[in-house]
Order: sequence, then C-alpha cells, then structure tokens
Amino acid sequence: MLMLSSLWLVIGLVIGLICLAAHLQPQAWSRASWPFLLIISGGSGYLGGWLGVWLFGRLFAPFAALWIAILASLLIPRLLVLLRQQTLRKATE
Repeated sequence: MLMLSSLWLVIGLVIGLICLAAHLQPQAWSRASWPFLLIISGGSGYLGGWLGVWLFGRLFAPFAALWIAILASLLIPRLLVLLRQQTLRKATE
C-alpha cells in the first residue's frame, strides 16, 4: 500500500504541475503561491486514491485519484478566491 500511496501522491503532483504549466492558477494569487497549488493537488490525489480504494477497490483507485486531483486542483483555488472576495466585501460594508 506504500507504493500505491506514493503513486497517488505523484499523480496529484503531476496534475498540479500541469495546472501550473497551463497557467490555471487564479489571477488573484501571487506568483509565489505556486506551492499551494501543488499541495492541494498532491493532497487531493492522495486522499482520492484512498477514497478510490474504499469505494472501487485497488484496481480503480489510481483513476479515482486522477479525477479527484483534477477536479480539486481546478475548483479549490477558485473557491478559495471566491470566499476571500466575499470576506473582504463583508469587511468593507
């Protein structure tokens, strides 16, 4: 299971690197915040792999890790920016 966990983490990190190369990082984030996207994608790949083992078994866990990492690295940064904007808007009112 250590090899599978490492594989899921690597899948998530590769998805994060692809997102960085494609400039899918939100514009509101600074250039120095690229490690956060890697942390989000690596962690989501790892957790997605374990969720895949629990739901589908070992055979389909890498596919679950892949898709969960893709969705998380696209959606979580945008949701964080949206929440920050709403918080700042409420603070100024």
